[in-house]
Amino acid sequence: MIPIEKKLNSQSGKHITVGFLIILFIFFVVFSIPRIKILAQIGKKVCLVEAREYPGKDAAMWGSLYAAKDGRVYTGICTEGGSSHFYQYDPYKDIHRNLCDMAEFLGERGKGIRGSSKIHTLPCEDNDGNIYFCTMNNGAGPHNIDYTSYPGGHWIKFDPKADKMEDLGLVDNAVGCYGFTIDKKKKYLFGTAYTGYLYRLDIDNRISTCLGRVSNWDICRQIACDDDGNVYGSFPVARLWKYDATDEKVYDLPVKIPFDPTVFPTRLNNPLIDRTTIWRAVTWDPVEKVFYAVTCGSGSILFKYDPNDGPNGKITELSKICDPKFLNPPARQDIPYSPMSFCLDSDNRKIYFIPSARGYTIDRYVETFGNIENHHLIMYDLKKNELVDLGALRTTDGRDVYGCEAASVDQNGTVYICGQVKVKDPQKATRNIGGIPVALHLLIYKP
Repeated sequence: MIPIEKKLNSQSGKHITVGFLIILFIFFVVFSIPRIKILAQIGKKVCLVEAREYPGKDAAMWGSLYAAKDGRVYTGICTEGGSSHFYQYDPYKDIHRNLCDMAEFLGERGKGIRGSSKIHTLPCEDNDGNIYFCTMNNGAGPHNIDYTSYPGGHWIKFDPKADKMEDLGLVDNAVGCYGFTIDKKKKYLFGTAYTGYLYRLDIDNRISTCLGRVSNWDICRQIACDDDGNVYGSFPVARLWKYDATDEKVYDLPVKIPFDPTVFPTRLNNPLIDRTTIWRAVTWDPVEKVFYAVTCGSGSILFKYDPNDGPNGKITELSKICDPKFLNPPARQDIPYSPMSFCLDSDNRKIYFIPSARGYTIDRYVETFGNIENHHLIMYDLKKNELVDLGALRTTDGRDVYGCEAASVDQNGTVYICGQVKVKDPQKATRNIGGIPVALHLLIYKP
């Protein structure tokens, strides 16, 4: 028989426990309402885009998208271990065509060598409307083909008026370029090789020059040039280098870009080889005369770099622009690193970005491509200093958009994006994500 005193204490304990749980539940509901509301809003937001198929079946691309001054859009797409292709989209005629198969154009096909399987460079344009880019191979290809057989990347020029592709020569033996920019006044092209060296091409004289090492690991994927011909890039840990156009030398600058070491690195299973401490994408603003860039890691931090504010320039952090689901409290450390889907509409003072929404894993290295999360188009209004989630990308015919790795804005403010889109015909797929057939498409967003 249970003593009355103990029985009462037992019942009292139950009442206390139940009451405590009720209080916890009320507390959770009340304080989670803002979060639930945010999540609900994010889930309802949809950003409709038009989609255009690429004429080929290339599986991947990184950053190589450019909307030219004449309105045409150029894309460099990769088939790792195969050949890369260069595409042109004409919005006036709504025609998408393959301008060039790079392995065929450079005479690499059928030789049993590793060829130009990748175009990683952001194309650029000179004052005459000519388009430039560079080829590369960063080790991709069949394992039974000697990787040292790769002859090297080439500086390439496309003349839209003559509709002609031209090989401007080899960058260097066995190396191609990641970063790419142009000094329009001096007619110089600049490229950063995956070996960590900076190269320059004198366009008129066809002379390629190595300017020295600017980084060890990892190499920044984009570089940019200001109006004076100075070229800037990033190197670990969170530092900047500068090619000075006056004395033609490279300097390491003491300024540091934003970096949050609490956010997980690109590869948690190998954090010493990481790319999150550098910028992922950068662009020069001809209006404000500053650079805008997004960090590779640390939650995709948008920042401004004014090279003329002080002897070494000044960094101003603006906003974290990662996928909206990572912005909700509590603070998260598993934010994926940034893609290169970043562009500036300098006339309308807007920055566009499609951050990665993939899950984080410590088991292997993963890219933005290859996951079935919906990806949001983010806009940062430079006039209002305001971050706007424009919604999850979806095509006008109802198809979901997944990983995106490039973006560019044309002269009218139209945003072009290269991303993976669900395809209705599996025969057109270049990859399957969780059983969903997808292929790269050129996406068109008109604000």
